[in-house]
Amino acid sequence: MKSPRSHFAARAGSALIRVLPALALVGGALGFSGCSTLTASRNLDAVVALAPAPVLVKQGQELRAAAAAASHLAGAQAFIGAGESMEPIYASGTAIVVTPCDFAQLRPGMSVVYVNAEGRGVAHALVQATRSGWVAQGANNPAPDADLVTARNFVGVITQAFASTDTPQRREIADRLMLKGANALRGQVALNLSRASTGSIMLASQ
Repeated sequence: MKSPRSHFAARAGSALIRVLPALALVGGALGFSGCSTLTASRNLDAVVALAPAPVLVKQGQELRAAAAAASHLAGAQAFIGAGESMEPIYASGTAIVVTPCDFAQLRPGMSVVYVNAEGRGVAHALVQATRSGWVAQGANNPAPDADLVTARNFVGVITQAFASTDTPQRREIADRLMLKGANALRGQVALNLSRASTGSIMLASQ
């Protein structure tokens, strides 16, 4: 049974700073006018496309790898999740790097960390912008979060992930998206070559 919450431990260097309970990291790029009743599970392709793929490391080294990566980024923090609520985007035990970002630069589909009204760290993806803040949602939640992501409670954007295992569903979606992207690129190249050939023919006929 999937727990609706997981825990994130923040770490800087070798010192454990704090523990932040968090909900599942997942959401969908629904756009500014998207309906808040849409579930994140219907938008997993968008989430996988926007969320950083986990770098695989040895079991037990997830947080250390994330902390090392965070040390090279100004203001970045490393967190680790426990529980199944991050799946299928990330397996339990995945560590994430959260990097500060200008609140005005946030866009739908970005995976972020914020602190909710209960003081809990929440890792979700942005779904919809409102005048009061951003609506966020988790994969295992049928409805958006009760709290909005605001400039005051916003921690940062998830920019890297480290795990000892990947989820089959995330890999399958990522592979499909990669194939789709490759096919689109081949089509664009073919179109460009066709246009170039047409241009050459036109030049030759003049």
